[in-house]
Amino acid sequence: MDSIDSQQLLTNITTNIAEDCIKTAWNKIKKFFEDLDAKDSIRYKNAYEKYLINTEQKVSKIKTIIYRRAPKDLYSFYECTGVRYNGNTINTENINDILKIGNKIIVSGTGGIGKSILFKHLFLNTIAETAYIPVLIELRSFNIYDTKDISIYTAIYKGLVDNGFELSDKYFEYSLKEGAYIILFDGYDEVNRDKTEKITREIKELSEKYGKNKFLVSSRPSEEFIGWNDFCEVETLKLNKQQALNLVKKLEFDEVVKDTFYKELDRTLYDKYESFASNPLLLNIMLLTFQKHASIPERLNDFYGEAFVTLFNAHDATKDSYIRDIRSGLGCEDFKLVFSYICFKSYFNEEFQFSESRLRIYIQQAREKFDRFNFTVENFQEDLTQSVCMLVKEGGAYRFSHRSFQEYFAAVYTCKLVDDEQSKLLLTWIQESDSLFSDAYFTMLFDLQSEKVNKIILCPILREIKSLYSQYGFSIELLNIMYEGVTFVKDPYREKKRYRTSLTIKDQYLFYGLILNSRLNMFRYLGNNDEREMQIYKKIEKCIAEICMRNNKCGNWPSILKLTFDEVLEFLNPEELLEYLDFFKGQIEFAIQTVEKYDDRKISRKKKVATILEEL
Repeated sequence: MDSIDSQQLLTNITTNIAEDCIKTAWNKIKKFFEDLDAKDSIRYKNAYEKYLINTEQKVSKIKTIIYRRAPKDLYSFYECTGVRYNGNTINTENINDILKIGNKIIVSGTGGIGKSILFKHLFLNTIAETAYIPVLIELRSFNIYDTKDISIYTAIYKGLVDNGFELSDKYFEYSLKEGAYIILFDGYDEVNRDKTEKITREIKELSEKYGKNKFLVSSRPSEEFIGWNDFCEVETLKLNKQQALNLVKKLEFDEVVKDTFYKELDRTLYDKYESFASNPLLLNIMLLTFQKHASIPERLNDFYGEAFVTLFNAHDATKDSYIRDIRSGLGCEDFKLVFSYICFKSYFNEEFQFSESRLRIYIQQAREKFDRFNFTVENFQEDLTQSVCMLVKEGGAYRFSHRSFQEYFAAVYTCKLVDDEQSKLLLTWIQESDSLFSDAYFTMLFDLQSEKVNKIILCPILREIKSLYSQYGFSIELLNIMYEGVTFVKDPYREKKRYRTSLTIKDQYLFYGLILNSRLNMFRYLGNNDEREMQIYKKIEKCIAEICMRNNKCGNWPSILKLTFDEVLEFLNPEELLEYLDFFKGQIEFAIQTVEKYDDRKISRKKKVATILEEL
């Protein structure tokens, strides 16, 4: 994809929004308020212009890990990436190109890929390029509310009124029914688990009741979206090499360091560290660590560790000036220990944003935990936001500069727990967690202590799977113990197959253990006979078509279909089903290999020191 001209965007968007776009904005949307008299029309015109000015000022300037102290104009450094849908790349420079997909869209992408900045751009672009009213809702803001008090309808109305667009209830309801809005819900994955069900229901009900509006939701990838049948899901694309270079060029940074880094990124660094350099957040961290070390750590955890040290011993990245002022008086490692504890506690409490009182409670708990350190809650709180910049204050709330820092430091502190504490905590968490695969926590923990994760976390689960496999083999009986049945999910990205297949979870503990082992220890499926697999799959599609006929849905293929094993066995014989699910057999056999590998590493007390050292 061709990169966009950032300076041109800066001119077209920030200047024109402030002048031309805002002046003409009311004429674009007044059709949604047709029965206003002349006096009310003028009043609402002025109110809407006030709303756009206020929100544009808030949305267009942001802080980043590079610009930690003073917000910068978004378009001075923003690099526009695309999204992928149905195998096609869609340019996000103009929101109208995205809206061609549909009225209800989920924008998914990994942490740090730039979803929040994309949504800010789409908000601003809505003003410049469409005849709709933009609304940006940061979903994490609901975490401080009691579940019963959450109302997205009210939040949208309040956001309009608080920023100057003082609509009456009557006209707000009318404009919603007429489809006047593009509503951007940012950060679904940052909603606390106890609020997720309510938020999900609110978004679905609002989008169904007022279906003429446009609804976009950003999140890390999640299986939860399988049930959002009316929403199309698009994938945020990573930075290609040219986009990464463009982004670095735009940053206001020490020019000597930036120029050297730019050349090295072009020459070797992007190709060598593509997983880092293609992610905007990690690319910024690369630049910071390069400033200090003129090199890039190989491992993800070393990468985050170096980033923290760089921020702790901070120079102003835009100038060659030293500005470190740690008010708590803690050294780097001691500060890291205290902060790791706060991240650990808040992560497992599923809190990603805090009120000031809640943050102070966490700091006080850490102060009592590490009473050998002499610091005040007030000074440590100020360090987090002003000196080290791990937290960002927005209004009365505090959030992590990026959630991946919380996950990294939570993993760091987990490593300090004794084996029994780790095992009890994480084995219980595996049974309860809904975010195991959308977060980076387990990946980071495994990177820090892979042997221990295998021995004390994965192997206890995998031994149970091994025992079941020894008793039943790969059979229908085994499948019935571990799974409810088979789930077929419509997959627009596949060419030959309309559906992808997964097993419906019955025992989360066994299922998550199996999947974690496959992902962390890098299971590679060698595959079976593709031609035979397609023969079986055609039988499956034929069955799904018959189910559609029985349900009077001929021609309307379901987005998701869950069948019990007995229902599947009505059209496949047991051998065909087991053959089709050979991938899961491979995962189970790989799990058994992990168990046997680490069981063989037990150290006998009868061995000599020299022999033991050889095994360590």
